[in-house]
Amino acid sequence: MFQTYDSHSDPAAHGPRLAALRAELASRRLDGFIVPRADAHQGEYVAARDARLAWLTGFTGSAGFAIVTGDRAGVFIDGRYRVQVKAEIDAAHFIPVPWPEVRPSAWLAEALPQGGRVGYDPWLHTRREIREMEKGLAGSGVALIAVETNPIDAVWSDQPPAPAGAVRLWPDAVAGETAAEKRERIAAALRAAEQRAAVLTLPDSLSWLLNIRGADVPKNPVVQGFAIIEDDARVAVFAEPAKFGPEVRAALG
Repeated sequence: MFQTYDSHSDPAAHGPRLAALRAELASRRLDGFIVPRADAHQGEYVAARDARLAWLTGFTGSAGFAIVTGDRAGVFIDGRYRVQVKAEIDAAHFIPVPWPEVRPSAWLAEALPQGGRVGYDPWLHTRREIREMEKGLAGSGVALIAVETNPIDAVWSDQPPAPAGAVRLWPDAVAGETAAEKRERIAAALRAAEQRAAVLTLPDSLSWLLNIRGADVPKNPVVQGFAIIEDDARVAVFAEPAKFGPEVRAALG
């Protein structure tokens, strides 16, 4: 899957972007930073605002990540993208790294000295990813540091705005089940499992549960947001309120 965000297409832009990121990292006393392709939902499709990997490196594949230090910048890609990455990145600034053959922890341990501090945005990684990397870095003297704000956002001057596509209702007749029925069914499953609530992080899940569709991601009609469904079928939605018009709010209750 390829991204189509136009500002990624100028190869000459990526060297200055990398330099700006390094300056920002230095100002934060960080020796490196991990740039995943993922957004906060960990899904396959990302909005233009979240295409940080493509903006920085030029690589537009659907999986991969970069690690930037003061003197190295590796783009980690699996076997699907070995040819594509060479065509998209600037070899003067970025190095393709075969992954998972080369583990990011091993690469970092070799690239940084004892006491190295590597930043990561905790919104963009799973807990398992960070734990595995920390385990791999054990004994290396290199530490992972969760940042409060993403340094790429600080240097991406024309970063697109957060998605704000209008939410629309999806017909129950097409969905095959009302949102209320889905909520009750999941609540019953929670009670049977003696669980009080479930957290939904995928826009696909949120859109399915509430029978809604959105326009936050090109060619993918999902509503970006999070939700908590409780064992009494109540749902709390965490999303941009402006996306939900009066008709949708009334239907959701």
